[in-house]
Order: sequence, then C-alpha cells, then structure tokens
Amino acid sequence: MAEALATVVDSAHADAFQLIELAGSLGATAGQTGLSSDPRQFLRANDVAIAAISAHLSAMEAVVYPECSRRLPGGRARVAELSRLARRCASVMRGIEQYVQGDLHHPAASVASLRRDLAALLTEHARIEDELLRALDAQLSDVERARLRERFADAMRHAPTRPHPHLGHRGPLGGNVTIRLLGTFDHLLDVLDAREVAGAPVRAPAPAGLWGWYLLGRPTSPAPEWPGPDAAGSGRPDGAAIGGDGSRALP
Repeated sequence: MAEALATVVDSAHADAFQLIELAGSLGATAGQTGLSSDPRQFLRANDVAIAAISAHLSAMEAVVYPECSRRLPGGRARVAELSRLARRCASVMRGIEQYVQGDLHHPAASVASLRRDLAALLTEHARIEDELLRALDAQLSDVERARLRERFADAMRHAPTRPHPHLGHRGPLGGNVTIRLLGTFDHLLDVLDAREVAGAPVRAPAPAGLWGWYLLGRPTSPAPEWPGPDAAGSGRPDGAAIGGDGSRALP
C-alpha cells in the first residue's frame, strides 16, 4: 500500500512547529542574556521557518486542495477555510520577513508576537488539513495515492519560499504554472540574498577564475623556482657570478 499523503504532511507540520519553537527559544535566550553568540541566529531561524511553511502551503494549494474539492463531500467549503487560514499565515509571515530583511515599515507588533500568532494559525490549519487529508486518502487507490505524492513532491521542489499574501495561487493559468513562476522568482532571490533554505543543497564555492584572481590581487601562476644559493652561479638564473666589487663574471 502506498504511504498516505497525510503521513508526509504530518511530518511537515512537525518540522514547521519545531522551527517555530527553535526561533522562539533563540529569541528567549537573546532576551535573557541581552546578547547571543550570533545575533542573527534568531532572525535566521524565523526565516528558515518561513521558507518551509511557505513552500508547504503553496504546494498544498496548487496540487492537493483541488483534489479535495473534487472528491470529498463539502470539500469546497473546507478547502476555502484552509485557503483563508493560509492567507492569514502568509500575512503574518510577511510581517516577520520584514523584520528579517530590516524593513523600516515592519508591523508594530514584535517578532515574538507575530511568531505566536503564526503558531496559533498553523495549529488550526494543521487540524483541518489533517482531517481533510485522511478523508482524501480513503478515497484514493494506491496508484492515485502514489501519483498524488509524486506531484506534491515535485511541487515542493519548485514552490515559493517566501510569503505572497497578495498573490493567489489560482487563476486562468492554473495552480501549477503560478506556483512555478513564483517559486522561480523566490529561488532567484534566495541565491542573490545567500539565503539559507531548508532542504536546499549547499553549494561548494566556485573557483575564482582568471578575472577573479586579478580582482583579488593574486598571482595567476606559481612563481618560478630559482636555483638555490649553493648552485653554480650563486643562484642567478643566467649562471653569472657576482664578484666582491659588484662586477659580474660570466661562467
């Protein structure tokens, strides 16, 4: 029997709550001590949580929720409630993101307050989503279940990593097209910002190259190895010896 999608989503929910708790613990530590080993850790933990949650909400709305709407009794109303909660989550995450990016127009509420609001919204969202997915799993065959999991995994790889509260994932182009466009834009920004995203491979530093060596002021080739002082010619490359009066005698 193919593994239920609800099992995968349960793991995603657990990971999201762990990331939020990690951000909270780092914030509490920084508040108690006044300093931390790296003051950016608190904001970075919030940023990683935002990336993971944004990708999950986008992939679910693009791939899984349409199946729930078509197959389940009352599925449209339940999906509408999930979408409403997802938009509220995106609005709160946008506020946290503004703090992370140093936006002067960030919300009046603190990051800690926004994080608590996000945790409460995600708790309600996860409860409704879990019920919906278990009902959907009961309607799917093994082949359909495996195919839906593959589509969901593919959507997660291309999903947006930033909240977009003012942009829907539905429309004339369809969810999959929209999610890929938003995801491509977000992944480009992640590279430009050197942003750490959970699940993304860590790239090894690229070699500097010829122009890179020029800009760094480093030699592009190793220095020539001259003969040692004991070699003929007192170490000069042309083999000439230097006399005591400074004159050079040819070999």
